[in-house]
Amino acid sequence: MSFRRFLRYPIAVLAVALLTTAMIVGCGGAAEETTAPAAPAPAQQTQQQAAPAAPTQAPAEVRATNTPVPQGATLAPTPTQRASVLQATPRPTLAPQTEGELVTDRLIAVLDPPSLESMLDCEVTGSGVVNYRMSAEFMVDASRFDGSYDPMLATEWSITPDGKTWNFKLRQGVRWHDDWGDFTARDVKHSLSYYTNPECRASYSDYFRSDPGSDVEIVNDYEVNIHMEKRPAVDFLYWFSGYRGVPISSKAQWDQACPNGEADYETTESGSIGYCKASRDAVYAKSARTGPYEYVSFEEGVGWEWSRVDYDHWRVEADFAEIEIKDVREPATRLAIMQAREGHIAAINRALLQDAIDDGLEVFDSSVTAQTTFAIFGGMYFATGEKGIDATASAEQQAADREAYNIVAARDEQHPWNDPGESGKLVRMAMNKALDRDQINDAIFKGAGGRQWVATLVPDFAAGYNPAWEDSWDELYGYDPEAAKQLLADAGYPEGFSFRIPVFPLSGVPEMPDMMEAMAKFWTEIGLEPQLDPIEFSNWRNEYRGLNTDCCVYPFRGPAAPIDTRVHFYFSAERFFRAYSSDDIQENKNKALRALNEADATTDWQKVSDEIFYAAGTIPGWTLPVSAVVDPDVVAEYIFLGPNNGNYVYLEHVKGVRE
Repeated sequence: MSFRRFLRYPIAVLAVALLTTAMIVGCGGAAEETTAPAAPAPAQQTQQQAAPAAPTQAPAEVRATNTPVPQGATLAPTPTQRASVLQATPRPTLAPQTEGELVTDRLIAVLDPPSLESMLDCEVTGSGVVNYRMSAEFMVDASRFDGSYDPMLATEWSITPDGKTWNFKLRQGVRWHDDWGDFTARDVKHSLSYYTNPECRASYSDYFRSDPGSDVEIVNDYEVNIHMEKRPAVDFLYWFSGYRGVPISSKAQWDQACPNGEADYETTESGSIGYCKASRDAVYAKSARTGPYEYVSFEEGVGWEWSRVDYDHWRVEADFAEIEIKDVREPATRLAIMQAREGHIAAINRALLQDAIDDGLEVFDSSVTAQTTFAIFGGMYFATGEKGIDATASAEQQAADREAYNIVAARDEQHPWNDPGESGKLVRMAMNKALDRDQINDAIFKGAGGRQWVATLVPDFAAGYNPAWEDSWDELYGYDPEAAKQLLADAGYPEGFSFRIPVFPLSGVPEMPDMMEAMAKFWTEIGLEPQLDPIEFSNWRNEYRGLNTDCCVYPFRGPAAPIDTRVHFYFSAERFFRAYSSDDIQENKNKALRALNEADATTDWQKVSDEIFYAAGTIPGWTLPVSAVVDPDVVAEYIFLGPNNGNYVYLEHVKGVRE
């Protein structure tokens, strides 16, 4: 039995999948069950080397909020973590089918290639990990059923009451591919050292490198403390888990070109880079991981091949002996491959889904709301460094933060929308009010898009929506082309203006070029002159990382995730996106990030989202599921969460049709 066409799984808008605190205790050891939970469950939680030094202090464990409290017990304050996913209604899953032979031993996924492809974690963007997720493993996973945190290479974890140290107990007996020994705490320390090196280009490396920072202390072979260097981080699990995450890599493999270990590592003015850079090419040739599939081959622009390990894997007994990922850029070509039955799972634009269904293919949606898509006004650099500085930090750190936060001077060009005065707001209102969002949703996303009020934010998460916004939506954003023309005139642009729109597809929302073409049409109707500029995303990535987006209005997409992760990523002056930054956002964001409980944090996050909403600071779009087209004659079951990096992950769990 397979999931039939357009079978949708409703989102119970509870945002409770991860009610747990930042301490979540996992029960580990057994392979994952093949059936889904009956109801939404609380989150659960070589080479010879010198023994690690004794830990400076083992963190005191704190209580999880879903743990029963003994009557009369006295409890210390407990840091609480924000919910990280919109809870799904658990979907039925197939009972394990062992009778009969698979119709094929080789599963073929046909995907839009990410902008950067590599075997190495520091040489890809977040979405690039889709190519090796069946091989790599994380310390903590995100359940494919409901998004709760599941033990993976860590079996349990806890956080100290001050929110500054996370303790992880590690799984024993996990093998590295290609006989590189067993997984230990040294691999965790190595992986974070590699991921935080100054040259790492991974999307989230600067979170672990600088804010909050992460310093790994080895307690013993199967236990580590990770100390936050700059601030408390009750949201650390989200960034460290299978949502965004640091794939764990083998220290022994990376040390092969450094026979003396750390003594052979390259150094800079600030000290050792933390890993053996000289081994890069050897690791690239065949990266050892711990997952149920190991690397066979990769050809850029063509695809990847993986084979199931030849031993009983600790986590999953995979159906397919081989997995192939075909890199195919054009949506119509991906559909044609599926129609020819030369692929079994594919990412297909929503506009083509009916064609797929008419040809006997089926559509599986992600378990939860997976993506948001929107547009950004470039050059919204309003932060000066006057607010948001931690008064308890050293004078040196305060000076460094003030410099990092001061990006107002980075605006090379002033365009009508990024004028810091009232004129800029009027232009932003005009460009928002020019858009008929319902028509775009119907035409481009086939009506699948949900409401969004502030770009990147999901209304069902705390501070992603304020009921008071309802009263101002029509004035600030509601479709009214005549009012939009008047706003342009009031702002001093009665004849309009021209501007550039870089366009590119991204995984999860391959329709982004079509979305921007539709927006450009509406802007033309109010007298503006948008110039669509197709560009490779990797090239545009360099521009927004370099504070060079002044020129343009551009599209983007992001995972459906809580506000702390979205503001930290998109609206922080010191990070690379800077979609809209101001001194007040810096101050409220930094207070919220340091808060140890959800209520205090939500108050400050609401101030951030209110500022962006009332300033018409972004071009809100839609929340969306991610859909996979499957061949029902080959794939019996494919359950995938959706918001993870790369979207189309959990391929190791795909169940095949048997006959």
